[in-house]
Amino acid sequence: MLAQGTTLIPYSSMAVTRILTDTRHHWTVSLDGDGGAQLAKVGVKVANVPIYKHVRLQLGSSHLAAHRDSVMMAVSWTAVGGPPLFPSMEGTLHADPYGSQSTRLTLNARYDPPMGALGTLIDRVLMHRLAQSTMDDFVHRLAASLTDALRRETEES
Repeated sequence: MLAQGTTLIPYSSMAVTRILTDTRHHWTVSLDGDGGAQLAKVGVKVANVPIYKHVRLQLGSSHLAAHRDSVMMAVSWTAVGGPPLFPSMEGTLHADPYGSQSTRLTLNARYDPPMGALGTLIDRVLMHRLAQSTMDDFVHRLAASLTDALRRETEES
């Protein structure tokens, strides 16, 4: 199954790309540790109540466009602990120009519902919306983290 989350960041794509590819920045959402595999939370808010699951977030190498105003990174996550009811996801994170002073942040991912044919049926009826909401939540929290880092840089200069 496919899912996508996307949002806009009110900073130029060159600035966002610089933050995303700079190893000195702790750019993503609720991470512990460093390196390619990190612990993160993914999930949704239902009636303003957060429902999150810890996942092992794997970040691939980034591919920068020639002018460094866009980036694409491989991203995958797998649930940590508990029953295998939460699907693993694999995809790509993109940061691309959206006008001269904005960036579109998009996470495209593929996942296989757990529990075989029954899981596929449940996914079609209900869980795909939950997967989509999880992607949206992740991208919006990542955008907030990037925006905060860029705002701090602006205030410090």
